Amino acid sequence: MKKSFITILKLVAGIVSIIIPFKVFQLLGDNLIIIHNYDKLKWVALIICAIGFYISGLINRKTPLKFIPFLFLSLLLFYPMRCFYFPLIVFLFLFATISLFITRKEFHKKYKISSLLFMVGLFIYFLFSQPLIIREGRNINEDFDGNLINGKVIWNFSKEKNHQFPNDIFLDTDNNEVKLQAFKNKTIYVSFWATWCKPCLLQKPELEKLKSHFKDNSDIIFIDIILDDSKPNWQKYIDYNKPQGLQLRSKNPAKTRKLLKISGIPAHFIISPKGKFKALGPIPLAYDLLSNSIKLDEFINSKPEDISKFKTVDYARSEYAGNEYYTTDGKNRLLEAQINNILDTIRKRENPKFVYLVIKGTKQDNDSIIHEVSIRLSDVKIKLEE
Repeated sequence: MKKSFITILKLVAGIVSIIIPFKVFQLLGDNLIIIHNYDKLKWVALIICAIGFYISGLINRKTPLKFIPFLFLSLLLFYPMRCFYFPLIVFLFLFATISLFITRKEFHKKYKISSLLFMVGLFIYFLFSQPLIIREGRNINEDFDGNLINGKVIWNFSKEKNHQFPNDIFLDTDNNEVKLQAFKNKTIYVSFWATWCKPCLLQKPELEKLKSHFKDNSDIIFIDIILDDSKPNWQKYIDYNKPQGLQLRSKNPAKTRKLLKISGIPAHFIISPKGKFKALGPIPLAYDLLSNSIKLDEFINSKPEDISKFKTVDYARSEYAGNEYYTTDGKNRLLEAQINNILDTIRKRENPKFVYLVIKGTKQDNDSIIHEVSIRLSDVKIKLEE
């Protein structure tokens, strides 16, 4: 009885030890970790997994092998990190297995070394498979064209120049698999949303108006893709509102977000007949692009504007899917993309050295975060109140 109790105690301690590095990364967060979007890097999840399961293995070195599989329940911790998707979950399982394997005395040393080298090789591959960007200031942001502000790229070996839409798989209302690559030689307007996203729902009438405008153009396809795990709520919305265009849902919302680098919704993308794509801001911009193929190609193939002459540009950045903004007069309700477009327009037209987005106040409104903001221009650097 005593031996069983000790075994259970070790297993519990092993699970807790796996939680420790996970929690350490969570607590450090953006305060001490200077790596941009560290929570979206696959190698971060893998190293947390390896360290946690190695410590757990040391604690359970003498625990009978038949009880070791219970430790793998800790992999569920990676679900809130949006890492619980195929194939990443396979590599997490592999790293967990090897980390436990090298702590066991009953296995030969040469097999442990071989397994460790294999894991290190995989880690190096994942380390360099994604860009590494270091924050150089308190916050790192992106301008409306996707250009980094207050960030330094250490390496980036990814093939981003291709601009091809990721080969992700979606499901229609009948659970049939759909790939956007199937719509060859078509211009596709893709909108990502969720039933719980209030800004998405508020934007729907404007989106339906855009669809109606181009309903007679067979070369343009509108696709709404839901990043929501609740199929009943999605189906209920479709049955009641009968939106135009193709209605799809992501098989794996976490994977879709990572592939397209979606930090907040609603998010809109436009795909050219050649398969190249680019994120789009306010919906009204789409009218001109969808009406003119030359302008569409220029937009998708355009390079980010050189903003080196602007020493400081503070942009709105979604930390929550429901971020919305009010101007200081309280009349105009804006989404993140819209307010960033305003900032871009101002700096191109007014040509100031400094453009500041100042958040005057913040409040919670149901599932939305509401910011009251003002915009300041200056040719000299000014100190803004925190």
